[in-house]
Amino acid sequence: MGVRLPVFGVYEKALHKDPFEKMFDDILRVGYDSLEFSVDGTDERLARLDWSLGEIHAVRRAAEERSVRIMTLCLSGHKRFSMGNPDPEKRARGLEMMEKALRLAAHLGVRIIQYSGFDVFEDELRTQDTHDWYVDNTYKAARMAERAGVMLAIEPVEGHLLTVKDTMEVVDLIDSPFLTVYPDPANILSLGVDPLTDLPYGRGRITAVHMRDSLPRIYDATIPFGTGDLDFDGVFRTLDELCFAGPFIVEMWNEDREDYIEYLIQAREYMTESIRRTGFGQW
Repeated sequence: MGVRLPVFGVYEKALHKDPFEKMFDDILRVGYDSLEFSVDGTDERLARLDWSLGEIHAVRRAAEERSVRIMTLCLSGHKRFSMGNPDPEKRARGLEMMEKALRLAAHLGVRIIQYSGFDVFEDELRTQDTHDWYVDNTYKAARMAERAGVMLAIEPVEGHLLTVKDTMEVVDLIDSPFLTVYPDPANILSLGVDPLTDLPYGRGRITAVHMRDSLPRIYDATIPFGTGDLDFDGVFRTLDELCFAGPFIVEMWNEDREDYIEYLIQAREYMTESIRRTGFGQW
């Protein structure tokens, strides 16, 4: 009997920016199972929130024809319209984006929306008020997620909810079965926190994990797996102890790389070898 592997997904930006049919073909070609759909802060990708049902179903049909899943959606467009923004119009726009993203996810077949854990972004002033506004809007978003039947999973990020521990304080406060955690162990490590001691705070509430390698204080998703500081074996062992069996999504920025296929193959092979060494998921 072979090693049981988890679902391996690919972040959309780890592929060339091609028509979806080509991206789905690439995913199969490199041995992955799922695409992580991107709704970032660019006008082009924000426009996806207003797609017609015909446009949504065309993408879903192309995936289904190739037996590729679209399990997760990365909603990073809140960098432009943050949920704790001091400007009430921007906060309202952020909440509207969430409502539209849940509609898109429900029709696209997405199970999990990755939702950023920052109240404001970059040079915007962070205060107790911005934190409180973020929590209030996250409460509303969780109720929207319940109605849509789509999981909302917060990613710990630099500047606000730094760790799984921090994020779980908000998750526990809101107390919704549709609000969970979507950690990136490499990001946590780059912030100077040991992910092997932080991940257990999310026991029973982690629904997906971003995978990439890490260097100190460098947030760079172009590092080949195994060339940075992340203890992949330790991450897999820790998640196995937590009985995690969800998807692992490779987060790389390959849109401008001609050899992006090789990077994705190397990442999958590296994770597979780590799983064989650690016995992850072999229940």
